[in-house]
Amino acid sequence: MRNIILEKIVSLFLKVMLIFAIYLLLRGHNNPGGGFIAAIIASTGFVFYAIIYGTKKVEKMLHLSTHQWMGIGLLLVLISTLLPLFFSKEIQTGLWIPSDFPVLGLLSLGTPLLFDTGVFVTVSGVILTIILSIMEVLEWN
Repeated sequence: MRNIILEKIVSLFLKVMLIFAIYLLLRGHNNPGGGFIAAIIASTGFVFYAIIYGTKKVEKMLHLSTHQWMGIGLLLVLISTLLPLFFSKEIQTGLWIPSDFPVLGLLSLGTPLLFDTGVFVTVSGVILTIILSIMEVLEWN
């Protein structure tokens, strides 16, 4: 039985969780937060969405399989780890690029943010792979 109110609330909940996850991801290097906790929060939103709409809708929303998301995340982690070698620095040394954005102002983008983003994508992929697989085995639709 469809519950339109619950469907709308879960859709809104997913958007709020994703926005909060991105906020935690972006502030995580200097303050509490980061890629891991942001991935847990984002995955929670997707799990609630899957409970209401089914796993196929979540997989369609992600555009790629969860295994591909894990691979992309690991690639980002590898790039952020090895990038300093090209600048004659040690592995995992933070590299920073000061960037001036019109609305946001001066931001320092660097390899720690790239590393956190890789952790975010990898952990999200792992959590969603586990949860969606369990839901498919249980025929949760």
